Amino acid sequence: MIVEYENCKLNANALSHKSINVMQLHEEMIVELDESPSTGYSWHYIISDSSIIDLKSKNTFDFNKPNVIGGSQQIIWRFQCLQCGECKIHFTYYNSWKGDTCSIDEYIYILKVE
Repeated sequence: MIVEYENCKLNANALSHKSINVMQLHEEMIVELDESPSTGYSWHYIISDSSIIDLKSKNTFDFNKPNVIGGSQQIIWRFQCLQCGECKIHFTYYNSWKGDTCSIDEYIYILKVE
C-alpha cells in the first residue's frame, strides 16, 4: 500500500492553504487530509469555478492495523487545471447528517492558473 500511496502523489504539486497557489495550464495538484471515518466526520469540498479545475481522482489510504476504532485515513484528492483563471477549493470537515453548518475544521485553497 505504501507504493500506491507514493505513486498517487507523483507528478503533482501539493496545494497550500496558507498562500495563493500559482499553477500552469494542464498541471495536476493534490490535497492530502486526514479523515476519521469511525467518528462519522468526513471531508467535503466545493470548487468555486469548475471550469478552471476538475477532480481527477480521490484515493483513500488506511495505514491502521485491522479493527482499530478511531483510526485515521489519508485522503488524497487529485485535481487538474483545465483553463486559465482563478478559483478556490473549500474543504469542510463535518458529519454528513449534521451538515456543513456544524463543521469542525476547514481549509480554503486559492488557485491561480496561468
